Amino acid sequence: MNRLRSIYLVVLGAAVACMASGAVSAFAGPLPAGKLLNSAAALLGLASVLQLRVSGWFDFVMEEYGDQEKYPFGPPSHITRQIIETDDPNQPIVREARNILFVEAETGFKLGVASLVVALAAAWF
Repeated sequence: MNRLRSIYLVVLGAAVACMASGAVSAFAGPLPAGKLLNSAAALLGLASVLQLRVSGWFDFVMEEYGDQEKYPFGPPSHITRQIIETDDPNQPIVREARNILFVEAETGFKLGVASLVVALAAAWF
């Protein structure tokens, strides 16, 4: 799992670098802004899938709602969040960053939406 986290952070960093380079190049730069922004969009999409895997969202959904005996008519309409009890209360900034990056499945959704927005912007450069 630590290896997957490392890959996720590298992909996310590359996406941010491409986005920053593309934004700078769009206004005053020699690099092709559209290609950089399209690359950022693809990397953000990949980062969103990796983040959902790291956060355990896929495993949770399959384990929780794939049980035909427990949910014979499909999953309920709401999904509750899992709370990690191993957080260190003495390091709130580290805990919050870790939760955002690795635990909250909403982050994966936001990254996916960001990839679509960046792809749309890149299409117009």
